[in-house]
Amino acid sequence: MTVQVNHDYPEIGALKAVDERNDPIEGVTIRIFDMVEFEAGAGLPVAETVTDSSGEWVDTLSLADGRTWIIHFEKTGYGPVHEEVTT
Repeated sequence: MTVQVNHDYPEIGALKAVDERNDPIEGVTIRIFDMVEFEAGAGLPVAETVTDSSGEWVDTLSLADGRTWIIHFEKTGYGPVHEEVTT
């Protein structure tokens, strides 16, 4: 089974790309990694998208249910920032 993950997972706006003033950041690259592989330094991203001018993900990504993921946000001049999400 898969879960649809985007900027509104697990609640509205939870994974939206914003700066310290809560202003949206466009053009942030978002890469999704399996947590175990990421922590071992061996993981390649399983999915990738970018943010639009509202800081929202351009694509909704399908991830396996019942797993823990690292959401990696990166843009020159910001971050990188990592968020841990369990589906």
